[in-house]
Amino acid sequence: MRHVPVDAMRTVIGGMVRPRSGDVLLAGVARLGQQRRIEKPNGRRAALHVGDFVLVVYGDRYAPDQYEAHVPDHLGKTQLVASGGVAAAALSRSRDVRAATDLLPIGLVGDEQGRPLNIADFALEPVHPRRERPRTVAVVGTSMNAGKTTTIHFMVHGLSRVGVRAGVTKVTGTGSGHDYWVMLDAGAHRMLDFTDAGLASTYRQPMPRVESTFTQLLDHLTASGTDVNFVEVADGIYQRETSRLVSSEVFQSTVDAVVFAAPDAMGAVAGVTHLQSLALNVVALSGRVTRSPLAVREAESILGLPVLGLAELADATIASTTIGLDPELVQQKASGPIAPWPSTPPEWEFEGPSDEVELPEDETVIRMVDPQ
Repeated sequence: MRHVPVDAMRTVIGGMVRPRSGDVLLAGVARLGQQRRIEKPNGRRAALHVGDFVLVVYGDRYAPDQYEAHVPDHLGKTQLVASGGVAAAALSRSRDVRAATDLLPIGLVGDEQGRPLNIADFALEPVHPRRERPRTVAVVGTSMNAGKTTTIHFMVHGLSRVGVRAGVTKVTGTGSGHDYWVMLDAGAHRMLDFTDAGLASTYRQPMPRVESTFTQLLDHLTASGTDVNFVEVADGIYQRETSRLVSSEVFQSTVDAVVFAAPDAMGAVAGVTHLQSLALNVVALSGRVTRSPLAVREAESILGLPVLGLAELADATIASTTIGLDPELVQQKASGPIAPWPSTPPEWEFEGPSDEVELPEDETVIRMVDPQ
């Protein structure tokens, strides 16, 4: 929803309409379930209450740890299947979660002419970079919650601290602002995901659309001046869209290195073996497997690949060497990072009450002054 301007929302369309993935929906909260908060466009998670009105987007969802859900063919009762603001009809759920929050649709949100608004209407325009694509690293995993986002987060943070411009894109999954804000907080030069390309979800999307989204998002990162591009591929390698994407010619010809995230040694071995059979260059393991020293030793002994924990991922030298980033680039950036403002450590000056502002007599004013 962060891409749809409020001033474009002019009408509400009800009756016999068939929603599409990406259509904006105005709905009331009918019953609270698993999702008791909803992400706002600025990233804040707002508490939900029965009777609240919300703006959400229709989208399919594939989440083994939560729900499988499809966009319904009518405006009947539906569910909030992702706190990022995705509505769909829940078909099944993991026993680890409660039933999804129920929504009562009021109507699709439309423009002045009564045409339903879709996030695809506000997608990024294609770009054609005038520079060579930088080294591109994909992070793939056994399943959701294997540690993919955390892997990229720590590598980006470590590299950004020495001045390397890291671009990040999430190319598959279900729309959520969490990863977007996490990467910006880590220091990403630019962060994009499939919602920027006009998709609420990549589940059940035609593969030509998924592949073109992958290419388009990387083009935007490259055009922004990145030194390295990181690509997160959601869910596990056997999920339909993920499996087809990593097997595609466009992925294999674009991705230079792969880091694989897994929760245990067996998953690591199975996943790496599969990716290597596709001729992908797997350079390291990461993820929840690193929580156990024994699991790390098991994986290392069988695969002979480095296993990177959080400390190693955040170390710019280790991470850059592992993913094959040009050492001269890292050394050059590390030798002269841009100085933050102010350029010299501030001096703190303590003084009594100001003559210009009326304050209590015992009030102390602290201000930062530039020694220059």
